[in-house]
Amino acid sequence: MKINEVFTPRTSAVNLKTYVPRVSLEVALSRSIQGSMHSILFGESGNGKSWLYKKVFAQMGFHYKVANCANASRINSVSEEIYSALMPRGKVTKIGFDEIKEASVKAIVADGKLSNNTHYKVDKIDPLYESMSSFRSQIGTGDAIVVLENLEAIFEQPNLMDELGNILLLLDDPVFGEFNIKFLIVGVPNGILEYFAKTKNIESVANRLEELPKVGSLTKPMVGTLVEKGFNELLHMGLTAAELNEISTHVHHRTLGVAQRVQEYCERLAYEIEDSKAGYTFSCLEESDKKWLSIGLRQAYTVIESHLNSKQTTIARRNQAIYCIGHMNSHQIDALSIVEMIKTEFPNTAKETNMGLAAILAELASTDSPLLRKNPKTKEYRIVDPRYLMCIRVMLYKNSTDYSIEKRFFKL
Repeated sequence: MKINEVFTPRTSAVNLKTYVPRVSLEVALSRSIQGSMHSILFGESGNGKSWLYKKVFAQMGFHYKVANCANASRINSVSEEIYSALMPRGKVTKIGFDEIKEASVKAIVADGKLSNNTHYKVDKIDPLYESMSSFRSQIGTGDAIVVLENLEAIFEQPNLMDELGNILLLLDDPVFGEFNIKFLIVGVPNGILEYFAKTKNIESVANRLEELPKVGSLTKPMVGTLVEKGFNELLHMGLTAAELNEISTHVHHRTLGVAQRVQEYCERLAYEIEDSKAGYTFSCLEESDKKWLSIGLRQAYTVIESHLNSKQTTIARRNQAIYCIGHMNSHQIDALSIVEMIKTEFPNTAKETNMGLAAILAELASTDSPLLRKNPKTKEYRIVDPRYLMCIRVMLYKNSTDYSIEKRFFKL
C-alpha cells in the first residue's frame, strides 16, 4: 500500500485501515441516536469527531445528511442551511404558474379569439418542513439524522442560536414529528448546553438534548495500535517491538494524541523511513520533527511572537509562562502548575505568591490568535495546536547569564 493511503490526515471519509476504535464512545453515540433525545458530540478540533460518527452511522446503517453551521453563519439562517443539505441537488421549487383562458368573440366582420393570461402564486411551503419531508421520502424507513457540524460558528450569534433552539422544539410538534428525524450537534467545547442559555426556551431545549462524553485525544496505547497497524501490518516495515514503542511514545508526546496530528506525523515519519538507507533510526524521528513543524511554522511562530512581552527584561513573567507551557508534560495547564515550574526554572525571579499567572493565562486565551483554549467548566487550559508546543521549544531559550527568555530567529 502507498503511505498516503495508510495515513490520511486530511480526508473527510473514514479511513478504516487506520481508524482507532473507541468502543465506549461508539456505543454511547449509537444508543443516544436511537434514544428519545437529540445528541451533542463535542471535543477539540482534530480529535476525530467526524470520523467517529461517520463510522458509527455506517456500521449501524443510519441515514444522515450534514449541514454546516459555518455556512449557516454566512447566510444568516440555520433553516436555509438545513434545507440546502437535505434537498436533492438540482431540485426546482415551483413558485407560481400561468393560466391562459381563451374565449370566442363574434365580431361584425369575422370571428376572433381573446386570450386572458392570469398568474397564480403558489403558497410557499415551509422550507424546513419541505426539506425534512424530502429527506424522509429519499430514505424510506430507518433511522434518519441531520448532523449540524461546527456549532461553535454560531455561538456568538443569538439570533441563530435562537433559531436552532426553535427548530429543536419544532421537531416534537406532530407536524414535524411524523418524519422521526434526529439531530446530532457537533462542536468543539464541552458544556454546549451552556451556550443555549441565551435562547428564549433554554429549559425546553435542554430537555431535548443529551451531551455525550467528550471525544478526547488518543491515549498512548491507542497511538501504539495505530503505529503498529500502519507501519508494520499495512506498510510492512518490519519494525521491532522496541522501535514501535519508541515511535508511539514520541508521536504521542509530540502531537498530544490529537488524532489528525497523529496521522500527519505518522505520514511524515513513514516517508522518512522510506527514504532512509539505514531503515528506521532515531534520526528519522528528529527529521520528522523538523518537517512536521515546518508545515505550520509560520503561523505558529507568528502566534507565539504576538504573545511575548514587547520589552526584553529579566523578569518578563509572560515570556517565562510561555516558555514553561512549551516544556510541560501535561496536556492540561493551570496557573498553579505554571507557578511551580517557574519556581524551578527561574528561582531567582519567583518571589511572588501567584505571580499574576491566572491573568496571564486568561490573556493568552482571549486574543484573536489565542495560544491557549480555556475549559469553560474548570480553571484549566489546553494548547490550541500541539505544533505551538514544538515551536516554543525551538524558538525560545533561556539566556545562560541572566536566565531571561530570548527568541531565535529563523527563516520562515
